[in-house]
Amino acid sequence: MEKTIKYIEIFEYYRDKILNGEMVYGEKLPTEQEIGELFSVSRHTVRQSILELEKQGYIYRERSKGAYVDKLEKSKKTKSKMIIVITTYVSEYIFPFLIKGIEEVLSKNGYDILLLSTNNEKQKEREQLKKLLEYDVVGAIIEPTASALGNTNEDYYKEISNNNIPYLMINAAYDKDKQSYVAIDDEKGGYTICKYLIDLGHKRIAGLFKEDDVQGIERKKGYLRALEENNIEIDSTIVGKFKTFEEDFYIDGFTRSLLCRNDRPTAIFCYNDKVAIKVVKVAEELGLKIPEDLSIVGYDNDATVSAVLDCGITTISHPKEELGKKAAEMLLRLINGEQEKVSYIFEPEIVVKNSVKRI
Repeated sequence: MEKTIKYIEIFEYYRDKILNGEMVYGEKLPTEQEIGELFSVSRHTVRQSILELEKQGYIYRERSKGAYVDKLEKSKKTKSKMIIVITTYVSEYIFPFLIKGIEEVLSKNGYDILLLSTNNEKQKEREQLKKLLEYDVVGAIIEPTASALGNTNEDYYKEISNNNIPYLMINAAYDKDKQSYVAIDDEKGGYTICKYLIDLGHKRIAGLFKEDDVQGIERKKGYLRALEENNIEIDSTIVGKFKTFEEDFYIDGFTRSLLCRNDRPTAIFCYNDKVAIKVVKVAEELGLKIPEDLSIVGYDNDATVSAVLDCGITTISHPKEELGKKAAEMLLRLINGEQEKVSYIFEPEIVVKNSVKRI
């Protein structure tokens, strides 16, 4: 998956330089070795991107001499087929799968994609939205950055709309009444997995939630609703909340203090599977076994993360690739003028493994 992302990244890097006029007809591209060193990839991955550039008419190759920028067809200059995809991250966790779904649909329909990431930083989002406005694009798929902190880049989003560039939000939205979006029902997901713990006899259920993303806020709402509906007293001292930049040290410290209490919880609901793995590691360092001594649930059903545990992690499934495909399909409807606003919400599904014990 990482190799696929890198191949796309290299292709788009040189394609954009050619389309933007930074590289001109007859200009020689760096050697395969130089490109490989620049992107820290194998020559095989570089060749994949070079072949794609040649196939799409951006470059031509001369035996023993190298690759050169080709003359652009008029249609390439005048009619863009580029769609920008902005996500918080690109090559980790669930994002490669999500991007794969987007790419599959858009490439089948003749569109190129340019991947950009924000690292969940508002200033970085601003920089990427600026690029979106500078490039010749026909649409965009955007994951909001630190979505629970409000839309601090609203001026750029207004400019995107004023320029008649259709865009669609994924995983969350700043304004669901005005923006098109594709997401999962995170409130219901939080409720579902907390209710599962309650049904297995757990009453002292701790929670660890991200508070700068809407997903974390919604999952926490579902968790609290499940406790309230089942007349379980909410103990705010066992409900942790963290922001992106403090995730690692907060989770470690909070989990240690939680598990060293005399009245420690019997179960912990983690914001996602990545957080769940960090909690598991702390628990094991303290001599606790999962699920014998502590039950843990996560969110997203990330196979690479869950594989760390022999028992796996009971979790809520994130549609990942399917969400990416759905987002791409709906953006195409916006681009083609079939609809002015679209939205789709995936229903959460629980994936039961062996990280929860009945008590």
